[in-house]
Amino acid sequence: MKETRFIAQNKEKWLESETLLTSPVKDPEKLSNLFTQVVDDLSYSRTYYQNRSVRVYLNKIAREYFSIIYSNRKEKKNQFRLFWMDELPQIILFSKKQMLISLIVFLLAACIGVFSSMKDPQFASTILGESYVSMTKENIEKGDPMAVYKKGHQVDMFLGITFNNLMVAFRTYVFGVFLAIGTLAILLYNGIMVGCFQFFFIERGLAAESALTIWLHGTLEISSIILAGGAGLTLGSGLIFPGTYSRLQAFQLSAMRSLKLMLGITPIFVLAAIIESFLTRYTEVPDILRFFLIFLSAAFIIGYFVVYPWWKSKTGFEVPLVEVRLPPSLQEPTFFDRVKNNADIMKDALLFYKRHANKLLSWLLVASLAMTIARFVFEVEFYIPFYEEDWWLKLLSDMYYGLRTPDLTSLVINIAGTSLILYRVMMIVDAESKNAKTKFSVMAFGKTIVITAAIFGMVYTGYWGIFFLVFCYIVFMLYGFTQLTEEKNLFSAFGETWRLAAANFGQVMGLQMILLLITFSFLLVLSAPLIYMYTSILQWNFADTDVWSKGIIHFIELFIKTFAFNLIIPILTACAAYQYFSLKETADAEHLKKSIALVGTRLSKNSKV
Repeated sequence: MKETRFIAQNKEKWLESETLLTSPVKDPEKLSNLFTQVVDDLSYSRTYYQNRSVRVYLNKIAREYFSIIYSNRKEKKNQFRLFWMDELPQIILFSKKQMLISLIVFLLAACIGVFSSMKDPQFASTILGESYVSMTKENIEKGDPMAVYKKGHQVDMFLGITFNNLMVAFRTYVFGVFLAIGTLAILLYNGIMVGCFQFFFIERGLAAESALTIWLHGTLEISSIILAGGAGLTLGSGLIFPGTYSRLQAFQLSAMRSLKLMLGITPIFVLAAIIESFLTRYTEVPDILRFFLIFLSAAFIIGYFVVYPWWKSKTGFEVPLVEVRLPPSLQEPTFFDRVKNNADIMKDALLFYKRHANKLLSWLLVASLAMTIARFVFEVEFYIPFYEEDWWLKLLSDMYYGLRTPDLTSLVINIAGTSLILYRVMMIVDAESKNAKTKFSVMAFGKTIVITAAIFGMVYTGYWGIFFLVFCYIVFMLYGFTQLTEEKNLFSAFGETWRLAAANFGQVMGLQMILLLITFSFLLVLSAPLIYMYTSILQWNFADTDVWSKGIIHFIELFIKTFAFNLIIPILTACAAYQYFSLKETADAEHLKKSIALVGTRLSKNSKV
């Protein structure tokens, strides 16, 4: 190849490399790809253009790449130290308003707990639980008011307390997604509980003993909850105050900051669990020693999370915090004529959700509300056939609430609601692929209902049906989209689906496992806070004895669980639809053949010229 042609073919790539190397923010994936290509070009130029300037030019670019890679390797050696000594303190400074709000809300809630306990003698039983209050009263009468901390083996207590503390922190943090309102609600709940708990002992003349025992571990534990509240408020601030970014981009930035805050708080919960499990039980230890340990804990929290960030802001940080700069929000095109891996399919599905968020969410809200009203009116009680025995089965039943089908009424409700959502999503993807307006087809919708009924019928059969569905529901989604986009009857569509899936079975099952993991994680994260909110907050405002209030709580629970489950259906359906196009191109190569034919046409035209 002539040197001029070699340069003409690759100059845009080299110019892009120069631009990327001088940019203050570098995309790692693009940097890696361009580095590989430049090194290949350099190797080629050394072979064929040894004494030409293009070799010198490419060698210069390659040296700059090596310099960046080497400097990054050096930075990684100090990354752990820099995180704790520089990055985390800067994030704390950035989130100081959220931290302060979290502290104020918690202290106000603790005051409410103390005031309510003073005015209502039964308030402690309501908040702390009748059994706990009775047990503590018995311990006080026996002369050992802190006996609750002496029960159980230390290691068992450590594991249980660590898990509980992390779950409390996780709920406090994750609830920031709900515009920070959820985080504030949990801070109120925990603050009221702490105030009520402390006053319970003060009221019985045990102020000093209870404070020295409780705050031995509570100094770190309560401080961590307040810090987790600050992380939750930081998470929600991106949605409430997006600034010059889009709301989604602002949320991405706030999520990155808040996640690093939670990473920094986690060791403190573990340390608090160690103290509570192994040290708090020794109430006979001299008071001065216990006070000293409490003082050390408080000094650490104040020193690291208040004084140190302020001092570093005055003296200067070793490495200034560099926020990830997000590119302008662009409408990325979706290609239906390419063979894609599962990562690309997932990306397309998420972009689909983003593009059609308004239409999809309104559709999901209406469908979920209709399903909830139907369930509420017909007084349907729900369970999954494998439901009642073990705690983990009950957890799965709560998470996959939308799959419960014990009788014909609930089966019809589930099939009707889910079919509407499935058909709506498939219709939008089909219209995009054909660049045409969406058209409702009674025949296609009817076939979608049949396929949806088959899915719920398998759930209804129990263990084996559920087991089979867990590993094959992506095939049902492919089946539904194939009949819609190819306008085939159910028998022909089944044959086509089998042909496509069987030829690329590994990729289909790979996407199945990815979706299963995402679905499980999403519902686990979402169901725990929602169930917590239902049991802890709603019941504060409604009396269990009133029939009408129990009905309201039940309706809210039905709607939340139904809507949470319905939220995942568009992602599952869109992934299956986009995988259909990839499988189709892999099997038939229709677009590739057309492209080859066009190349031949262009070549013949050029030859005539």
